[in-house]
Amino acid sequence: MSLFDKIQRSEFEPARYAEPIFAYLNRTARGEFEEMRKMLDDWFSHYPISEQPELRARFRSNIDSQHQSSLFELLLHELLVKLRCQVTPHPILPNITKTPDFLVDDLENNPFYLEATLATNESSDEVAAHARMNTVYDILDRKVDATNFFLWVNVEGAPKSPPPASRIASFINKRLVRLDPDKVAKLYESDATEPIPTWRFEHDDWIVEFQSIPKKHGARNKKGARPIGAQSTGVHWVDHRTPIRDAINKKVGRYGDIDLPYVIAVNVLEFVDEIDIMEALFGKEQFTIAFSQSGSAEPVETQMSRVPDGVWTSHDGPRNTRVSAVLLATRLTPWNLLQNNVRLYHNPWAKRPYSSVLTRLSQAILEDNHMKKVEGELMGTVLDL
Repeated sequence: MSLFDKIQRSEFEPARYAEPIFAYLNRTARGEFEEMRKMLDDWFSHYPISEQPELRARFRSNIDSQHQSSLFELLLHELLVKLRCQVTPHPILPNITKTPDFLVDDLENNPFYLEATLATNESSDEVAAHARMNTVYDILDRKVDATNFFLWVNVEGAPKSPPPASRIASFINKRLVRLDPDKVAKLYESDATEPIPTWRFEHDDWIVEFQSIPKKHGARNKKGARPIGAQSTGVHWVDHRTPIRDAINKKVGRYGDIDLPYVIAVNVLEFVDEIDIMEALFGKEQFTIAFSQSGSAEPVETQMSRVPDGVWTSHDGPRNTRVSAVLLATRLTPWNLLQNNVRLYHNPWAKRPYSSVLTRLSQAILEDNHMKKVEGELMGTVLDL
């Protein structure tokens, strides 16, 4: 059984904006993707045969989150195989119908449960809105005449209903045809007060501006060029801490008080930093500033502490002690396995501390009220990439 179709591939163009991840991976003839398909099928062959149909169905989904979730599970399974573990997908637990992703046992008889999940700050409504926008961009690719200009697309908001893509393409073409690319190029090169040609289109709380970018002479009058040269979005508030915390909390009590160490693996689909991760696990940063009683405006002392609202902290003390550790990955894909974007965060108050094979990866361990970083092997190294 293969994850991919046995077909002749001849298409080398980039993925379409609205194209599902799997659909492009399955159809493209680019050499690097052919190598990727071979590697993923090799990993899939190591997966228990009885579990392959269910994983394959989710892997081939046109819903990107389902595909990414199954890919993460496949990657974790292969990692554990390379670590010489015995891995049982969806083991049966007593007195509960739900099953964790994996029961893992290493060579030294240190079994543990591993659960995989994704974290993203996109709601279902935002995912739907982006899908509508991407459909528009694909139609612009086909219908906008990009022989002399690229477009800089600046977006504010998101459409609540499908935008009239063909009308937008016609709207742009009528304006591009009136422009002389050499004259517009001079506007970019000079300090003239005349504005760059820009057009605004509004639809159902979606505001989009298109700015013309003239191509260099050697790039003009070539068919097949994609018209969108750059994209930008308006300023908006971003919270990466909460999606990480919520993704873990949804898995914390899912299987009751299980009798083995329990590790939750999280693939965060956004760009996050160490502050986001620490706030998700241990609580949001806060600063206490002490002033002199003499009335001076100069602070005497500033001290950082944390609001006890993380996965492992509360006003009543440590919580979620059934979780032994969190294996946290940042935008992990088969393409970046040789980058150090995976770390095992140990729960300092775990009821059943974790000490098995995943400690070969980089770790974070609380010592003397500070997180000690222990560098380990890269996931790609363990996978022999």
